[in-house]
Amino acid sequence: MEENQGYVIRQSVLFDNGRGFALGEHPREGFVTWQFTQEGGHRDYYWGHYYDDGAAAEKDYADRAADYQRRFHVREVKAPISRQMEEAGRQAQERQAPPVPKKDAPDRGER
Repeated sequence: MEENQGYVIRQSVLFDNGRGFALGEHPREGFVTWQFTQEGGHRDYYWGHYYDDGAAAEKDYADRAADYQRRFHVREVKAPISRQMEEAGRQAQERQAPPVPKKDAPDRGER
């Protein structure tokens, strides 16, 4: 799982010009959207917009990415299918409800 300045990157989009946007979440600080430049597999994050509200951050992330794509006529670079599957598995695990604890039943001996 990718992190930047203590924020876990929840979503990101990379365009064919090596630029992109990311949505991050921090356990105590809230949410952020960043623009980034990616070169040689390394991302340099900048121009952060910080939020307390997750829905507002998600809207900003979508708006920034759509605006950039429209203004600069760039295309989204899709991750390889193996990476997409890893990410989907990780997200499914995070959203899974905790197991229901078993009730303590009185011992009735062997039957």
